[in-house]
Amino acid sequence: MDTFFRAATEGILIGGVYALIALGVVVISKSSQVFNIAHGEIMMLLAFFTWWLLEPVGIPLGVSVICVALLSIVVALACERFLMRPLIGRPMLIPFIVTLILGVFVKGISILSWGGTPRSMPQIFPEGSFTLGGGSFSYTLLFSFIVATGMFVTFVLFFRYTNLGLAMRTAAEDHTVSQSLGINVKRIFAVSWVIGCLSAAIGGILMGSMFIVDASLGGFTIMRALPVLLLGGVDSIPGAFVGAIIIGLAESLSATYIDPHVAEFREVLPFVLMVLILMIRPHGLFGLKTIVRI
Repeated sequence: MDTFFRAATEGILIGGVYALIALGVVVISKSSQVFNIAHGEIMMLLAFFTWWLLEPVGIPLGVSVICVALLSIVVALACERFLMRPLIGRPMLIPFIVTLILGVFVKGISILSWGGTPRSMPQIFPEGSFTLGGGSFSYTLLFSFIVATGMFVTFVLFFRYTNLGLAMRTAAEDHTVSQSLGINVKRIFAVSWVIGCLSAAIGGILMGSMFIVDASLGGFTIMRALPVLLLGGVDSIPGAFVGAIIIGLAESLSATYIDPHVAEFREVLPFVLMVLILMIRPHGLFGLKTIVRI
């Protein structure tokens, strides 16, 4: 029982970080109908940049976080203005391919700048561990979950209770109707990309703190974000959180009980769950069925 409790708790804590990472993809997809396949690579770039500021340069953590946030905003506005805005009205496949190429470009920039050598993120959170239910968990895992969940909840409140959040929800329903109501849809797209890249920045810092920063971080991230999004529903923000917790639990429990018998099964299990859920609910657990009038 202690083993199960420890694995489940660890899965929930990791799932909270997955939720924040998936949030960036959901916001962009929901507002502009663009699935940003480059989200993981952008996160990797910002994680490397954070490590560079903290370790070789030696800038204090607070200043480094501000610098990373500013860079993420610049990246977001550049991507939206020069890559996505000219593609408004084009078939959905074209923006998807553009973000795929963007991911390859960003990964190349990261490797050229910092090499492919794995980097260990300096200690950001308090060292040591705490005990809960007979299991021992690192403070890094706990504080990563708290930061990720706090940011996720903050955005949900922003999305629900602010005028800009209302405009984003309106634009997500119909771009043409939103423009007729006086909503600046291009501004909404820019804000969505900024939120997406900020979530990638914080997610990269947290993932680098929990694991390691290397060239595979982007691929690992998108391979976790994709099952989370399809499981919870691509257009559902609450679904992203629930899907992330489910994937985190599945990974942790699989590592404890299945991996000793079937090596690396935890890498496959998220996609198995995704397929099973989509067979029952094609739009995900919380996704909305689209009705098209002919």
